[in-house]
Amino acid sequence: MGGAMQNFRLLAAGLAATLTLASGASAGEHWKFNVVNKSNVAAVEFRTQEDGEWSANWIKDRIEPGDKFDMDFGTDKGDCTVRTQIHFTDGSYFDADVDYCKVSTLYIYDNKLTWD
Repeated sequence: MGGAMQNFRLLAAGLAATLTLASGASAGEHWKFNVVNKSNVAAVEFRTQEDGEWSANWIKDRIEPGDKFDMDFGTDKGDCTVRTQIHFTDGSYFDADVDYCKVSTLYIYDNKLTWD
């Protein structure tokens, strides 16, 4: 699971780089949250979209079903809503808008992302 944790740290750094300096979350708080893979298959790609273009894959290894990670974007600046795309080992994928200002836990399912 250590490799997967490193992957999510890379993801957090990458997502922070994709966020524009427009609107933002509460001052003084970083966007910190948990990510839980509640799907039935391992996730192999996690991409974000900015200006109509998808980012490079933010992870190198698989994120197995049931894995949970702590995330910290390291900022509270930028557009809260980021289009996020997930690809799985079975070839399936989906994308969804995520309001990262409101996320305490991000849940990856087989065909959707939810958060609380």
